[in-house]
Order: sequence, then structure tokens, then C-alpha cells
Amino acid sequence: MTRSFRLRTIATAVIGLAAVAGAAGCTPQFGASSYPNAVPTGHRTHHAPPTAPASTSTTSAPVTSLPIMDPITAGPTATDPATGDPASGDPATTPPATTTSPTTTPPTATPPTTAPPTTAACTTSAAKGSCGPYNYPRIQGHPSEVTVGQDVWNPISGWHQTLSATDPGNWSVMANMPNKNTAVVSFPNTGANYDSPLISSFPALYSSFSESMPTTSATNAHAAYDLWFNDWNDEVMIQNDFAPGGYRCDSYEASASFGGSHGVPVQTWYLCQFGSELIWQLKANEQSGSVDIKAMTTWLETKGYLRQNSTVTALSYGFEISSTGGQNEEFRVSDFSINTS
Repeated sequence: MTRSFRLRTIATAVIGLAAVAGAAGCTPQFGASSYPNAVPTGHRTHHAPPTAPASTSTTSAPVTSLPIMDPITAGPTATDPATGDPASGDPATTPPATTTSPTTTPPTATPPTTAPPTTAACTTSAAKGSCGPYNYPRIQGHPSEVTVGQDVWNPISGWHQTLSATDPGNWSVMANMPNKNTAVVSFPNTGANYDSPLISSFPALYSSFSESMPTTSATNAHAAYDLWFNDWNDEVMIQNDFAPGGYRCDSYEASASFGGSHGVPVQTWYLCQFGSELIWQLKANEQSGSVDIKAMTTWLETKGYLRQNSTVTALSYGFEISSTGGQNEEFRVSDFSINTS
């Protein structure tokens, strides 16, 4: 089975996702037919001018203050049990009928200077909806922008997807894609844009992830890094987990082992190529782990697959979703980081 070159996009808007910029040929994933019509041309969005998101919502808890303390008031006047009249007796033991207000006003509660942290997520169901940008210290290397985006770049008839994001390392989508569809519809992802530093300029470049997705037989999807270099001209994917209905490469043209430093385990990765798209795959699924991006891309440079002195345009991680069997299914990222030291 063969597959023609396809491009997919990664989320990039400052608050919303950017408009479509540029087009390139795109065919169904790994040569399979699309549902129900031909797949529209692929396109990139990161380098287009940012636009406001179509639909986002955030909530935060209101700031409240403690109630103001009431002044101290006098107790009741003592009475004679027999007559009900005010009792007479020793003034030292009989409380006065009334008292005066205190000479000083009791302190009032001061409201907190900042609102309590909110756990409410940004939520959007728009095809180009985006959450962020975020100041997220766990993504290093001085990215120019970090967002979490819907990225429904191939909105076929019958698609539904809603993104809920707390931050770039904690988000999920509820997707409903038509049964038996084989073309990639969306790539919900955490995306980090960079201002074209050389790969070789980073002392290290490695990343960790933790994700979960459905394991039903009708689910066609996979979890992956989508890495762009040289001003959107070169694409490298690192695919770590496939749903039962997902497609792997039919054959591989190279393999190499990476890892052994920065806590990245030594693993053998297998390389396949479709057009100019380079794809690293594991032969076994992995829902959490880490990868040495610098080692894997430097190997590609050395072997001539990727041009020498390549620069980093964008690094992203998420799910390429084709089908959920026509039912709602959740895809979740529970941890994500990019480290450069």
C-alpha cells in the first residue's frame, strides 16, 4: 500500500488560530480513500496573521470579601422575676439598660489582593478554535507562542469536536468522526512556535508526553509529534501510539536507536517517508514516555533526509484523528514538556 504526500496544520494563533496560508497536495492517510468525498488540499496556518478565535470561553471564580464585623451591642436589662420590672440591687451586678458604642470601629475584613486560582478550562468547538497563548515554563527554548488548538483542517461532513484546555500539558478533545472514514480530519495539539533557531543551537532538545485515547476497533487515530523546520518547508513526525484502526507504515527504509541521556530511554525507531514528509514510528504503542528530538533530527541531517543547518519553526504534539466509529470519544493529553537543557 502506498500513500501520497499530505500536510497537516498545527495551531498557532495568539488567541485564535491563524487563517489558512498556502496549500499543498493532500491525500488520505496511507493511501486509503477518504469519506465521503476527496480530501481538500492540505494547508498550514502558523505563519498567517493571527485572528480572534471563533468561540472560546473562560471562567474564573469571583473575588469575595469576608462580612464586616457588627459593633458590640449591650446585653438585655435584668428584670425582677416577680414583677417583670427592672430589678433593683447592687449596681455593680446589674447591667445598664443601654450602652454606648465602642470608641473605635471594629476592623473589617480585607478582600484578597488576587482572585483564587481557577480550574475552569478554555473550551471551543470551532474548527479553528484555539486556547492561549500560554506562558508555560515547561516548554523551553524561548518559543514565540504556545497554544492549544482544535486544528480541524479537513472538516468533512459529520465531524464534531470540542476542545477543553487547562494548559498545554492538560487538555482533551471530545471527538465524533464518521464511521470508517480514513482521511485525517483534525490534529488537536499543543503547538509551540519558534523564531527559527538552529537545531544545533540547543544544548539539548527532548520532550516528554503522557496521553490516552480510545481502543475501540473502529477508532482510526494516532498520537504524534508534528515538527516543522526551515520556515514550514520540512516536516518530521514522531508517532508513538496507534488506535486499533490506525495505519502504520507498510515498510521502513531505515532504523536507528536514540536515547540514553536526559532520562530518555534507549529505543529503536523506524523511518518511513512519503513525499517530503519524514515519519519515525515505534513498532509497539507507548502512551507515555520521552523522545530525543535533537538526536532524531540531527540523524536525519547527517543521513541527508533533512537539510543541513535546519532551523526550528514549530514543535507540536497531539492526535491525528480520522474516525471514532461515529460516536463520541475522548482524546486526552495529561502531561507535556519540551526541554532544552
